[in-house]
Amino acid sequence: MAQPDDLRETLDQLVAALNRFLTGDPGGLLELWSHSDDVTVFGGFGSYERGWEGVKQNTEWAASRFSGGQLSVEPLAASASGDLAYSVWLEQSEVRVPGRDSPAPITLRVTHIFRRENGAWKLIHRHGDPIVEKTELTAVLRDT
Repeated sequence: MAQPDDLRETLDQLVAALNRFLTGDPGGLLELWSHSDDVTVFGGFGSYERGWEGVKQNTEWAASRFSGGQLSVEPLAASASGDLAYSVWLEQSEVRVPGRDSPAPITLRVTHIFRRENGAWKLIHRHGDPIVEKTELTAVLRDT
């Protein structure tokens, strides 16, 4: 599958929006989201949200936790077919968070899913979670 120019432009806009996000400004990221009821986010701080209002609130809340940083992205894959597209990458940054005196490194593994809406790629799902070393299965099981 090919990666069209307009998807590359959207991914560049996403990186710029995420850099704003790390300064506490969610505006650019919110502009890239679809405002539909079927959008979802699995945020880097855990949990999930479904629907535009939940995703918007989650994005604003998460941005409020940051006070500066610079993002670099290690692309792993990106492609489009018809009106759907995806990207998979590692996000690496050093961020200042309330309660810490110095910046702290963070690496997230991230998947984005986009849908073409009115001729533009809009984000319909983001899954970001901290990257960890491979571990034994028993380490991730929950006791019931």
